[in-house]
Amino acid sequence: MVVADEAPSPSEVRMPRRTATPAVAAWLPDLAVAVALFVVASVVLLRAAEAVPFHGDESEWIAAGRYFRFVFLDHDLTGQVWRPSWLNRDQPPLGRYIIGGIVWASGTDPDKVNRTYAWERDYEANLREGRVPEASFLTPVRRTMAVVGGISIVLLFVAGRLVGGTVVGGVAGLVATSSPLLQSYFVQARTEALLALFSTLALVALLAFARRYQQRGTIPLVAWSVGPILGLALATKLTAALAIVGACAYGGVAALARIGKAPREAATLIGWCAATGLLATLVWVAVNPFLWPDPVGGTWSMLTQQQSIMVEQGAQFGNPVTEALPGRLVLMVQRSFVENSTPAFDYGAPRGSEPLIRRTFWELPTVVGVSVELVLAAVGLAVLLGRVASVWWSGQRHGPETALLWWLDAYFLGIAANLSLDWPRYYVPTALYGAILIGIGVQAIVMAVVRWRPGVPARAAEPRAEAAG
Repeated sequence: MVVADEAPSPSEVRMPRRTATPAVAAWLPDLAVAVALFVVASVVLLRAAEAVPFHGDESEWIAAGRYFRFVFLDHDLTGQVWRPSWLNRDQPPLGRYIIGGIVWASGTDPDKVNRTYAWERDYEANLREGRVPEASFLTPVRRTMAVVGGISIVLLFVAGRLVGGTVVGGVAGLVATSSPLLQSYFVQARTEALLALFSTLALVALLAFARRYQQRGTIPLVAWSVGPILGLALATKLTAALAIVGACAYGGVAALARIGKAPREAATLIGWCAATGLLATLVWVAVNPFLWPDPVGGTWSMLTQQQSIMVEQGAQFGNPVTEALPGRLVLMVQRSFVENSTPAFDYGAPRGSEPLIRRTFWELPTVVGVSVELVLAAVGLAVLLGRVASVWWSGQRHGPETALLWWLDAYFLGIAANLSLDWPRYYVPTALYGAILIGIGVQAIVMAVVRWRPGVPARAAEPRAEAAG
């Protein structure tokens, strides 16, 4: 008689060992770097939130947080609060909503905060008059902005990784974290950290789109998120208009390069540019009820008021910029990579005091009188230009290098063209995204050193290929 084999008991069954797929395993080191960078950046910025001096602008933003109550608690979208006024033309409202929401979540009615800051009076007088925010709602806003700044630095790492790899992203993130300029503005109760969050998220989406397009010639789903995200950035601060220009400029150049070989592909890219601008505009208008009656006229009034305010502030508080465009470009580079000049009122000194000069990044030694950061950024720019030129002359599709180049061009040229105040806040975006150039420069130098080492094969010195994003 044949006896059938007995089925193995559950204890005898060996489950197959689960291993990470190659794609997942390739991303694990990057994930580890991103987590570590977030922890380091958050700790540094949270400490800075306790140490950075109070600025009168923080009083302005917390006072304007009342708009959170108007929209989300009172549901007032058409009342007199949205009539044409200096305040409605001063800044887009998204930052006011978010800051007011933080104050409300911390237990304070956004309608019962401090009065706006009186710049003609000193700090003590403003404090007596209730124009300085109390720590009970200033501290939660500052701490939230510090965490937002940490997330922005992680996104900067992702952007650098998409352009050049983990080394580029890691260096960019560490450089940004070390910057006294970014530490100051990323932790104060205003919108620089929020602008960095939305803008850098849009840059990541743009670079991911550009990378996939270069590889496959198709427009991935992530590409259609660039416009709405940039709309949120623009609704936070008008500076984001430059990012919209940079993103659409990449699409136009990429289309121009393919118009002879693949007309339909080029037409699709042009369509993407138009859709990106349209989606950004729709979000920009949708979040600001002041613009609803007349979007074009309202937007123009905001732009003209900002220009007049900058001229007035330069005459009143100091550090005006009077150079022509070439001189402003030189100033932009110096302030973004070397040192900044903070006027007296901006760091709490008596009116008429000398500006405060401090380094943008580390206190590193100079090379023949030039800062190390500027040297590394120059090397990174040369490498980036070389890669873009190589793609152009080879007839390949333009990818993340071209997208980054136009993004940087838009910021540096756009800010320089409108720069009328030599104040540190205007160099926050160029310092943040310029850190990617520093990362590219470091990678180029490291690879050159590795190539020149005796006994190292040429191919072994090349950076490893990145997994498709």
